[in-house]
Parts: sequence; C-alpha cells; structure tokens
Amino acid sequence: MYFKRKIDDNLDNWIKKKNKSPKLVVGIRQCGKTESIKEFAKRNHLELIEMNFWTNPEYILDFNNDLNVDTLITNISLRFPNRKIIPNKTLIFFDEIQDCPRARLSFKNFEKDGRYIVIGSGSYLGINGYVIGDSTPAPSGYDDIYHMKTMDFEEFLWAYGYNENQVNNLVNYFNEKKTIPDNIHNLYKNLFLKYACIGGFPKVVLEYINTKSIVSAFETLNSTVYDMKTDFGRRKDKSGNPIFKSSEVSRIQNVFDLIPTFLAKENKRFIVSKLVGGTQYDKNDAIEYLKQAHIVEKVYNVTLPSLPLVGSKIESQFKVFPEDIGIVTSMYGIDTVSAINQGNLGQGKGVIYEALAFDSLNKAGIDVYYYSKESGLEIDFVISYNGYPTLLEVKAKTGNTKSSKTIMKHPEHYGKTKLIKIGDYNISETDDIITIPHYMTFVLGKNRYSF
Repeated sequence: MYFKRKIDDNLDNWIKKKNKSPKLVVGIRQCGKTESIKEFAKRNHLELIEMNFWTNPEYILDFNNDLNVDTLITNISLRFPNRKIIPNKTLIFFDEIQDCPRARLSFKNFEKDGRYIVIGSGSYLGINGYVIGDSTPAPSGYDDIYHMKTMDFEEFLWAYGYNENQVNNLVNYFNEKKTIPDNIHNLYKNLFLKYACIGGFPKVVLEYINTKSIVSAFETLNSTVYDMKTDFGRRKDKSGNPIFKSSEVSRIQNVFDLIPTFLAKENKRFIVSKLVGGTQYDKNDAIEYLKQAHIVEKVYNVTLPSLPLVGSKIESQFKVFPEDIGIVTSMYGIDTVSAINQGNLGQGKGVIYEALAFDSLNKAGIDVYYYSKESGLEIDFVISYNGYPTLLEVKAKTGNTKSSKTIMKHPEHYGKTKLIKIGDYNISETDDIITIPHYMTFVLGKNRYSF
C-alpha cells in the first residue's frame, strides 16, 4: 500500500519544468524515498530504470570513466538489455547514490543534455568522505534537492483515511482562531497520541493501519530503529572495506544511546564531554555523522531571542533531537508507549511532548532554536514566524510561561516577541499570545505569514 506523501506534489511539479535539473531526494533511511519515486514513475507513466549502488555495487563501474551522457546511456542499456531507454519517457533512478559519487557528478552532464529524466536518492549524502579515498566533488547547482522526512501528523491522517479537505478544515480553525468543537478536538487528540506512540516511518504506520495494534507497530518500529543504529557499522567502501573503524562505530552508537539521557535532563543540553573515547574533535564528529545521516538534528541556544536567530546561535550549546518521534519512543520502551497511548505519562511527559513539538516543527521546515540563561530563564523553542521572533512554550498539559512573559514584558532588551503556547489547550488568541493543542503544531508550517 502506498501512502500519499508531500513529496508527490513536488515531484509532479518538477517533471513539468522545462530545462530542469536532475532531482536529488535526501533523507533518513526508511522515510519512503524509494517508494515515493517508484510511485511517481507509475503515476506519470514512465518506464523505470533503477540502479541501486548499495545492493548492486557493480553498477559503480559504469561511472568510472567517461561521464558523457551517450556513453552512460550505453552502459546503462547493457545492464538492462530488455528495457528501452527513451528520452522523456524513461526515469533513470540512481538509488543510494552516495555510494557512487561519480553518478551524482554526472548530473551536470545530464542537465546540459536535457533529454533524460534523472532522479537520485540517498541517506548519507551530507557526509564528507563517505566513500573513503574518493574526492569526487558534488555538482553544486546541477541538482534540484528535496529534503524528505518521515511522515508528519498530516500525512499520518491521510494514511488513516482523512482526506485533504478534512485536514484543511482543521487548518481553517487555526487560521480563523476559532475554538475547535469538543468532539473534533478529542478525536484529533486521540489520533495524535497514536502518532506519538509509533512515529512516522511508513513501514511502521502501515503495520498500524493494517493491524490497529500499537504493540505490533512498535515491534516494527524497534526493528527499524535497530537497523538504523547498526547500519553505519555494516557499510563498506567501494573496495569492500568497512567505512568506519570499530572505535568510530562505538562513538556513534554512544551518541545515539545517550539521546534519551540528555532529553530527560532539566536543560536537555547535549554535553559532548560525556561521550566515551576519542578526542573532542572525534566526539563532535560522531554527533555530526548522525546529523548528516538525517537521524538527529541539533537545536542551538541563542544569545538573544531576536532576528536573525542564526546570527546569535551559540555553536557549543545545543540539544539533540531525533528527526522522528518514533526514535524517541523506541528508546523509552513499550511501557512508555503504553502510557502515551493511555494519556498517563508521569514525570517524563514533558520530554515526550517537547520531542513531539520538535518533530512537527522540523518536518514543517521551520528552523528551531532555544533560549536559556544561567539565571534560569528558559524557553523551549524560538522560531522566526511571520517576521517576528516567536517563543514556543511546550507543556504536557497546561502550565506557567513565566520565562516567556518576562521576555515579552521587556522589549527594550529582547526586542518585540510573540508567543505560541502548545499544550492541552484549544485554540485561542489574546494580544500577542496564541494557544494551540499539540496536534496542531504541524499547522505552523502553513500560512506562516498570516500571524
């Protein structure tokens, strides 16, 4: 079963462009890249030629010499003797393209040639030196890049059977700042708890849709996360040698295992010195690896919650959040998942709801920061929203927003700020403060300039 994804419209619009660059789809493993590209080919009646450089490393040899388009098409045709490669009718799909840097380099020639529809995808494209000993440059400016995430709550609703009009009606409540009727409000709250339990990996969502069993979906989630965690230890270079030394694999896994520990801490900052083994550079490199593999994201502290936020970020102070809430719940175990499903989380509920808010914000394409001072002033998240620095306070239920109110009362020091409170609320708006329920956080990525 294929679930409708947000990349679908992007790909359908891309193929209509004249003089288009080859498409490059990047994102965490198991987010649905390959399935979406195959469905795109089917939807647009394209013959599909798929070259997976991980499962079929012999394909790499076809790119070792001349990258002339006619030469490449001849090489590819020899790999698929029973298939015709027809200009503008065949999709040439390079999967796991990070394993063949010269295939990505060929994008420059494919773009200039203009006869062929080309898409590449991969999960490790941001990692320098992924193929040891290969110094092939990336063809900057010759690919149309799409950063794909796992399914967000909106896509989860589509998978569950809700159509776009139904979801848009929910968005309209936010746009008009109207109270959501209790029956609708409670329905979405319960669905959001399901999403919180299992996250957005398509394989996991499919298991839940088919079985309606959180336990069964959680077992699939655990398997998915385990494969992701151990994948970097299994990767080989083009000569068949391990990409990482055992000490490097250990450090990367150490970062991964420490994520729930730091999420549970009061200020949630990730302290690099707590990692085992290696120099400070090695430890930072392990964190960066997981970031470039789209498994985690860094959320930086800022010196002031004022625009531009990127200009005031503190490089040495950051939190680390997994890019999918399912990674978080997998780490906390089935008992925590059971508590989430029943709405009975204890002291750890703040951790889960903050990670959920990040999940929604990140998947909405919003750059996220936080603000923390030694004085005790602490803001969960700070974003740029509709031209203003906007404070986000995330509460499991409802709660005090003392730090935010302190900042808003002193524009002479912090500048003009607004506040969005995310919690067990309905929608309301008073002055520069908006309250929304947790399940509506994804809406912040829509109509961002209608505050």
